[in-house]
Amino acid sequence: MIEIKTDRLILKKPKSKQDKISLVSQIGDWEVVKWLARVPYPYTYNDCEDYLKISKNDELALNIFFDNKLIGGVVLDLHDDNYYELSYWLGKDYWGKGYATESSKYLLEYALGKLDSPKIKSGYFIDNLPSGNVLKKLGFKEVGIEKRYSDSHKKEMEMMLVVL
Repeated sequence: MIEIKTDRLILKKPKSKQDKISLVSQIGDWEVVKWLARVPYPYTYNDCEDYLKISKNDELALNIFFDNKLIGGVVLDLHDDNYYELSYWLGKDYWGKGYATESSKYLLEYALGKLDSPKIKSGYFIDNLPSGNVLKKLGFKEVGIEKRYSDSHKKEMEMMLVVL
């Protein structure tokens, strides 16, 4: 299992029951989950267990730890179009501190060193300007808007697509 150390963070898999409880309470906050496309609301402990089973063998699906506390997640997920999609989230108390940019940057650097010329994309719901700013800082360029179904909103929403 990989562990990526950044300047302030550690990216790794959750291990303890406390990690799981932290994950559920933070991603289960409406202010967090409303910006995520593939996370249900309300988010339950069973949802967490299902996610951990699915992501167990995915080397590039990690959680973000600060001072040994789980504060978010960052993932590079290979899609059918041969693009890796960068996704991330942070608990509300950790917004605006540069953690999304820092964790994403280090995961991208790790992946670019291991993968053979990966194509990388991401996206953000158009009202989520802070996430758009994170992606711009990482070098992503806007390529268009599409409708993406949001599990938490239970409807299609407009998402800005970006590529690296």
